[in-house]
Amino acid sequence: MELEKEIYKALLGEKKVEIINLLCELSDENGFIMLKISDICEKLNVSKPTVISTFKLLEEKKIFERVKNGAYRFKNL
Repeated sequence: MELEKEIYKALLGEKKVEIINLLCELSDENGFIMLKISDICEKLNVSKPTVISTFKLLEEKKIFERVKNGAYRFKNL
């Protein structure tokens, strides 16, 4: 499992992995996450551009969408 984590960090960068892990932890059974970008920045000590680029990466892969400000959803999983 540790090797797996290191591979993900090498591919995505440590901060993006932390953001994705937080989103997974906070998602409900339907994949919804209620969290502001500023809250993610504060919780993980990451910049707003890092959070936004992580969201864009997930959106490009069609597995994540913004429902409204502060509400997001994992989809097709």
